[in-house]
Amino acid sequence: MRKLRVGSVPYINAAPLTRWLETDEAKPYAEVVYAPPSALARMLQARELDVALVSSIEQARREDVRPVANLGIASRDEVLSVRLFCKTPLRHVRTVALDTSSLTSAALTRILFERACGVQVEYQHAAPDLDAMLQGADAALLIGDRGMTATHPAVRETLDLGKAWRAYTGLPFVWAKWLVNAETPEAPLAELLQRAYQWGAAHIDAIVAGESQRTGIPHALCERYLKSVMVYALDATMEAGFERFLREYAALQRQDTP
Repeated sequence: MRKLRVGSVPYINAAPLTRWLETDEAKPYAEVVYAPPSALARMLQARELDVALVSSIEQARREDVRPVANLGIASRDEVLSVRLFCKTPLRHVRTVALDTSSLTSAALTRILFERACGVQVEYQHAAPDLDAMLQGADAALLIGDRGMTATHPAVRETLDLGKAWRAYTGLPFVWAKWLVNAETPEAPLAELLQRAYQWGAAHIDAIVAGESQRTGIPHALCERYLKSVMVYALDATMEAGFERFLREYAALQRQDTP
């Protein structure tokens, strides 16, 4: 049997779902490819991957994908790693630079401005460089490890998008899901991904220590993030938050249609 090609984001939030796949026990069955969310979406659509931990919005953007293993990356409230960095008070923001790595978070930024606040802003797409982004915009969206650790002397206010979504809807938010193309059989992928998740949960302390060392993010912050903030098993409450996001996104799409 050929190895399964598994795509994942390179951020620490994916480590509990993917580290087992890099062990000697799993290597005969799987090869892990790391890339930003936007690149993973393209690779999955091109059939270069069998499964990908991809932006949850792909489930809305494509009719020919489906979730597998009921696992993903979610948060109940604040997420810490998806933040809007503002040079002005949030109410005065009129231009936003969106991290080109992002798909779901870029859409959520629009939802929070346009649907939650009723504010129209101009959006730019930019590489995830906070200094360059803020030179041409009032605010900048960063995701992943950069979103958690970035600082800038010009920033006057930051907005945690997970916390803002919770305030708007009272619901959790699903940032990413394991998705497959519709023609891909669920077996043995679901079993493999569930096993990886269970291994990650059993070895979470070692994963925290390893990710802190790998990224330079303080151990206490990694521990809080991976143990208390991140949610990986998508229960009914998580799916309710995801369904609300899909409705909000659909409303944006209708708004964009002439």
